Amino acid sequence: MGIKVSVSLSVLFTLLDVVLTTVLYTHGSHLATFGEDALNFNILQSALDLWGFVLLRASLLLGASIGVTWNKKHGPRRVSALTSLILFFCLVVITYALAKLLMLTEVKPLSQQPWLLSLICWTCASSVGVMLLWILLGKESSPVNSRRRSYNPGEGSCEETESLMATAGEEEQEVGCERREKKTQKKEEEEMETTRSGATVGRLMSFSRKDAGLLCVAFFFLVISAVCEAFIPLYYGRAIDGIVNYKSMEHFAEPVIILGVLALVSSFAMGVRGGIFSLTFSRLNLRLRSHLFRTLMRQEIGFYDENHTGDIMSRLSADTTQVSDLITQNVNIFLRSTIKAAGFLFFMFGISWKLSLVAIMGFPFIGLVSQLYGDYYKKLSKQVQTTLAEANRVAEETISSMRTVRSFANECGEEASYYAKLLAMYQLNKKEALAYACYMWSSSISELVLEVSVLYYGGHLVITRQMTSGNLISFFIYMLELGECLESIASVYTGLMQGVGAAEKVFEYLDREPKHPADGTEAPDTCAGLVEFKDVTFAYPTRPDTDVLKGVSFTLRPGEVTALVGPSGSGKSSCVSLLENFYLPQQGQVLLDGKPVHTFQHDYLHSRVALVGQEPALFARSVEDNITYGLSDVSMETVVQAATKANAHDFITSLPEGYETGVGEKGTQLSGGQKQRVAIARALVRNPRVLILDEATSALDAESEHSVQQALNNILQEHTVLVIAHRLSTVEKADNIIVIDKGHVAEQGPHAQLMASGGLYSKLVQRQVLGIQTGAELLNPPELSRRPEGERRRRRQRSSSSSSSGGGGSESEFKARY
Repeated sequence: MGIKVSVSLSVLFTLLDVVLTTVLYTHGSHLATFGEDALNFNILQSALDLWGFVLLRASLLLGASIGVTWNKKHGPRRVSALTSLILFFCLVVITYALAKLLMLTEVKPLSQQPWLLSLICWTCASSVGVMLLWILLGKESSPVNSRRRSYNPGEGSCEETESLMATAGEEEQEVGCERREKKTQKKEEEEMETTRSGATVGRLMSFSRKDAGLLCVAFFFLVISAVCEAFIPLYYGRAIDGIVNYKSMEHFAEPVIILGVLALVSSFAMGVRGGIFSLTFSRLNLRLRSHLFRTLMRQEIGFYDENHTGDIMSRLSADTTQVSDLITQNVNIFLRSTIKAAGFLFFMFGISWKLSLVAIMGFPFIGLVSQLYGDYYKKLSKQVQTTLAEANRVAEETISSMRTVRSFANECGEEASYYAKLLAMYQLNKKEALAYACYMWSSSISELVLEVSVLYYGGHLVITRQMTSGNLISFFIYMLELGECLESIASVYTGLMQGVGAAEKVFEYLDREPKHPADGTEAPDTCAGLVEFKDVTFAYPTRPDTDVLKGVSFTLRPGEVTALVGPSGSGKSSCVSLLENFYLPQQGQVLLDGKPVHTFQHDYLHSRVALVGQEPALFARSVEDNITYGLSDVSMETVVQAATKANAHDFITSLPEGYETGVGEKGTQLSGGQKQRVAIARALVRNPRVLILDEATSALDAESEHSVQQALNNILQEHTVLVIAHRLSTVEKADNIIVIDKGHVAEQGPHAQLMASGGLYSKLVQRQVLGIQTGAELLNPPELSRRPEGERRRRRQRSSSSSSSGGGGSESEFKARY
């Protein structure tokens, strides 16, 4: 629907409003009524004030239509910004019209004033029409703003203005354009947010479809409880009438007995309803958390690189609980309060429709305030959730790395960091508290005004014998109960908005599709273990512009040990991550037996390729559970055999409970060397075809490392072994050594061949053996070439003499690190 259609509807409605209001006011064609009422105006007899409202309504709609037509680009957005004010004005008009109706009924019965009754009804209906048309005019901002960069002859675009501005005012024009575009973008985001909120609530309800049977039973008992509570005030009034009017115990005892029965039935139904809703909460929370955790388990490794652990844990724990509360507790209270409110209104109109009109005049104002407060509170809620996740991340990082924090004496620094996050959340909480205080103040004032109005007008009706005193007391009790229902509905609305904010973040994870899904289908019966890197170029998702590997090509052959060496940050661990299918390369392929690794089934690939990292992660379980992690039906004999090969059996049997001993969180009950040996056993128990040792023996002493190396040497004929190590004793025995520098394969070959070539590997070995400190002097040929020839000759002589004397040196020299 375009702007022309909206403007046309507004103009036609304005003409209809003016004509119909005038006809109803003049009783058809008695135009002399204007002069008579203007000279002798009486609010109890004249309707001139109601006709005056049509002028205000026409002015508002015609003004908005002219503004939107004149300024199609910014007019709709400005109209939309005034929506709340127009809603308030229309509610005031409707309230005044209803009050006018009550005043006129005191003069004559409504059956004798058909024209006036029709005018009041039309005034209320036309006010609603003005609200709808105003919203329609304001909604046209989205399609217009989507074309805001198109050419407009009467009003040049920001880009055209900027291109023509060659004066000092060019910067001001650019800033103005940017501000208008930001406001437009913010408005569009708010509209999209409102649409998403409704969709989120609907999706949450559909998410509870499995509990539809329980919810129906709970709803049935909820209706029973609400209906019984709706009858209770009525019988209170009858009991009072039995005392005041009849002065009879018989008329008093009967309603009291009925009250007792109603109270018992209501209490029983309320208990059943509460229990079922609590059970539904537990089921939904279980299902939601399980679904979210399964979704997280399917995400690629890059997802965990981009998102902090604290943020993910906050979604998995706090946000899922809040979402479950949204469905069970908030919906429970909302339905109960709504049904009770409907019952109360039914009985209130049955007692006195006049008094009911007085009561319902304030409802739209309470609803408007709730809408404004809910929108604001929802924004604050999302900010609080984000800030809380950041605080949890700081706490999680600190607690999980407590040894590091203590070793660097940074307890105060971590306390200050966590306190800063809490202060940021506290500032948001203060805004929440202020908004809630203002809302509760306005809500309480509204309820007080309603109660005083009902009491005053009800007293008038009792005095004029239009209702009994007992009915007034019943009506007043209904009024108080209705106020509590409205308060509950308002608080539920806040909870709904808060829950929607948490639900959107949960659904953001639930809807996320892995960028690198483990959806391979290959699972051959045999696996030789031939690994090939072919022209691989790779960059991490968090740093897509920085290539870690650049055209890397090499081969890992079955039955051979291949060592990857190179300076820190050269890309060695990145090769391991690609072989494990943690990431996809930007170019080239990583092949296993001639097939890309991402084409293999996830379980199959990781049963054939096992990794022992340089910082092995153990779980807070027993030693046996850690060794058999990810496997089922593994015999104890197989576990002991793998532990023996990893030289871990002896220390495991010396533990208090042997293989059933718990290792603590992240293996803190074991030493570094013990953790690495358990990790090696965890890899060997799978009998993999490709075994990756990423600094796997770095924390072992000489004797343990020798035992593990002997065990590995015994099974080399059946495995392809890739070793990343800095120890010369580990590297020099490899069948093939691949040297990686700055993402490139600098050289490869056996130890003797690389030492003879005098390349990067030879220099790295010299640094290790000789303990040379200045890496730049060894690795920078241009700088080396600028040294005097005599100094270079003396260095070569010292190197050769040291090599000859250190060729059979002590083991500690070979254990040094470069």
